[in-house]
Amino acid sequence: MKVRDIGTHCPLCGRAFARFPSNEEHIFPQWLQRHHDLWNRKLNIPNFIGKRYSSVKIDICMRCNGKTFGDLEARIAPLLTSADPFAAAAILGDEELAIWLGKIFWLLIRKSHSVVDYRTRDLPQSDRIVPVEMLPGTLFLGMIERAFATRKGFVSCYSTDPPIPEFFYDEPFSLYRFRIDTRDDRFERFDFMDNPMTLSMGFRNDNLGIVCLFDGGLHRRFRGPWYDFLCGQALHPVQFSEVAARMIYDQTVLHEDAQQVTYYWNPGLKAVVAQSHTPRGFNPYMAEHHDPARLASLIARVTSHDPAQILRPNGGVVSCLHDSEGKFLRFATTEAELAAARADPNQVVFGPAHSDWRVREHGPKKDG
Repeated sequence: MKVRDIGTHCPLCGRAFARFPSNEEHIFPQWLQRHHDLWNRKLNIPNFIGKRYSSVKIDICMRCNGKTFGDLEARIAPLLTSADPFAAAAILGDEELAIWLGKIFWLLIRKSHSVVDYRTRDLPQSDRIVPVEMLPGTLFLGMIERAFATRKGFVSCYSTDPPIPEFFYDEPFSLYRFRIDTRDDRFERFDFMDNPMTLSMGFRNDNLGIVCLFDGGLHRRFRGPWYDFLCGQALHPVQFSEVAARMIYDQTVLHEDAQQVTYYWNPGLKAVVAQSHTPRGFNPYMAEHHDPARLASLIARVTSHDPAQILRPNGGVVSCLHDSEGKFLRFATTEAELAAARADPNQVVFGPAHSDWRVREHGPKKDG
């Protein structure tokens, strides 16, 4: 995939604006901004200083905007603005959600690459919010979006898979859906977090939470069972943020070969095939890459806590997700729940004023 200048070419399909008319598009859809009253809100994106949701726009061609992605938006919008988005979105396939969320993520990456990092603006050579050296690592997502924009497929496989593609192709992402507990009105009903370095993102919309990792399906295959205990549970917004942080962190401990892919074109299926450099049976999540301080820092950042609270003196990383038996731990929201949590010697309750966080000192699952 050739990365073209977004001033002259569509960042989604790569077509030249000279041949295909363009218009300026909100990266966060207008219907989503209206639904959550985001128009004058500032994005909490590192170094994207002073940017408001309403002002974060990018030129895309009218074919992508009006038809290819426009049709997808028209299908998704009424479902995510309904009274029960979690239930309504059940009719959407994972691929539809991944493509739609990936579009927002990819356009943010391209927009960030076009904007000077304010911290370097006075240096002899300024840098971008997403620097040049980071862009190649994000092209996997760009390939997914371009394949969809040009009506091609995009699938993943492993280095040892035999040449019988129909039986071995996987989705090129790991997508998880969660029901969100919306009882706690101290928390807004919208959140968006991303990490370009790991191509991972979290999205919370009313009672629907989604974590999507553009990883060739590695996480779902090798780490998905770690999170099975959350199946069927309603996560508090803080719990959802912790899950997203942990999944994003998981992508930082991958074997180097798992971060490399080779692309092939399959004319019969009219699809791009991204082949991982690791074998199908090899678990690329390396225990020796585990760093408790890095995990605690990620969790603290997305939950607005002090990393020193998350990383305990004994090196453990606390969690608000499960009890001592590994079962889902209902988040303490009401005064009665908080009182019960404080009275339990196996739990600690701490946090900033807006979010008391009930946690366990140690988790039954080994990190890393």
